[in-house]
Amino acid sequence: MRGRQVAAVCALVLAVGLAASLGGAQARPLKVAFLSSLSGPFAFWGVNARDGMRMAVAELNEAGGVLGRPVEFLERDDRNNPAEAISAFRFLVEREGISAAGAVISSDVALAASREAETLRVPVFLTMAGSHAILRKTSRFTFRTCLVAAPMYVQAIAAMVQHAKYARVGNLIADYAWGHSIREAVERYVAGLPGVRVQTEVAPVTAADFTPFLRRLQAFDPQLLVIAGHPPGNPVIVRQAAELGMRQQLIGSVLPPELMVQRGGEAVFSRFLDYSCVDFTSPAFRQLAAKYYSLYKRYFDNSAFSGYVIVKMVADAAKKAGSTDPRAIAEGIRKGRFVQPGFAFPHSYTEWGELKEARIVFFTIERGEVPGGVCPGCGWAQKYQFRSTLLQPYVPAE
Repeated sequence: MRGRQVAAVCALVLAVGLAASLGGAQARPLKVAFLSSLSGPFAFWGVNARDGMRMAVAELNEAGGVLGRPVEFLERDDRNNPAEAISAFRFLVEREGISAAGAVISSDVALAASREAETLRVPVFLTMAGSHAILRKTSRFTFRTCLVAAPMYVQAIAAMVQHAKYARVGNLIADYAWGHSIREAVERYVAGLPGVRVQTEVAPVTAADFTPFLRRLQAFDPQLLVIAGHPPGNPVIVRQAAELGMRQQLIGSVLPPELMVQRGGEAVFSRFLDYSCVDFTSPAFRQLAAKYYSLYKRYFDNSAFSGYVIVKMVADAAKKAGSTDPRAIAEGIRKGRFVQPGFAFPHSYTEWGELKEARIVFFTIERGEVPGGVCPGCGWAQKYQFRSTLLQPYVPAE
C-alpha cells in the first residue's frame, strides 16, 4: 500500500512539473533582437534602426505587452562581419530564445544571416541589405522591410533615365555584394536601353578618396551619376564630385538625410536624389518622427522607421498567431499584410520574403525646416520629387 502511495505522489509531482514546464514554454515573453552594425561603415544606419526598435518595444510594453507578456529587447553588434553575425545570431536563438532578429544593413552580413535564419527557422529582417542574392526561392525566414532587391531599385532608375532621355550614365559602386548587385542590374536594365551607354567604376567599401574614380567618369561626361552602389561613400562622392566641377544629379543609396547633410555639406542641396520607403509628407510620419527626435535627438529616417516597423510587425504576427513561436510568426508575416501609417507601402510578401507592394519615393534635400518638431534646427528638409509605379517583386534564379 505504501508503495502505491509513493508512486502516486511521484506521479503527481511529475505531472505538476510537466504542467509548469509546458506553461512556462507557452508563456515565454516575446524576445526581439537587434542584429546589425553599431560599429564600422554602416554604424549610422544601425544606431538609428536600433533606436527605432527600442521606441516600438517601449510603446508595446506601455500598452501591456504582447499576449499579456512583456516584450524583451536584446542587442548585438555584427561589427559588419558575417562570421560575427552568425555567432551572435546562434547565441540569440539558442541561449536567449528570441522570436525574431532584425535591422541587418550590410548585404555581406545579410547573406550569412539569411542562411542561418533558414537553418535555425527563426525570422530575420533586412532593413537595408538589398543584394539580389540574399533571398532564394526556398527562403521562408528572411524578409525585407525597406530596401528592395537591387534589380527592383534599378528598374525605377532605368524608368527615370528613359523618361529624361539620358544617353550616358555613370555608375560608381563599392566592391561588395550590394555594389555588384547594382552593377549587374545597371548593366541589364540601364545599359540595355536603346541609345544608352554606361560606364562603371568600382571602389573599395572603405574608400575615402573617390577622385580617381570620378575623374574617369568625368571624362565620360555622364548626364546622370548613379552612386546607389556605394552607400558608405555617398556623402564624400557628392562633395568631391562638386569639387571637380561635376554638376550632374546623383542618385544615392538610401542614406540618412541627416548623415548626408553632415558629411556632404553644401554640395548635397538640390543635386542629390535618393530613395525613401517612408512617406515623410504624412501626418502619421511626422507624429512618430517628433517622438523619435524627442527621445534620441536624431531624424526618424528610413532605418529608424524600418526598425520600428520590424518590432510592430513581429508583435502583430504573434498576436494573430496567439504564439511567440518563431515559426508561427514567420508564417503569419509571410501570409499576412501589415499596414503602418506613415510608411510608404504596406508590408506583404512573396513566399521567399520579397516585398510585394513596394513603391519607392524619390526625394531631394533642400534648405528649410520641417514643422512639428520633426528635426528642430536642422536647416534642411526632404522634398518629395516623385513616386515609382508598383515594383514587380524580384524572382530569385534559384
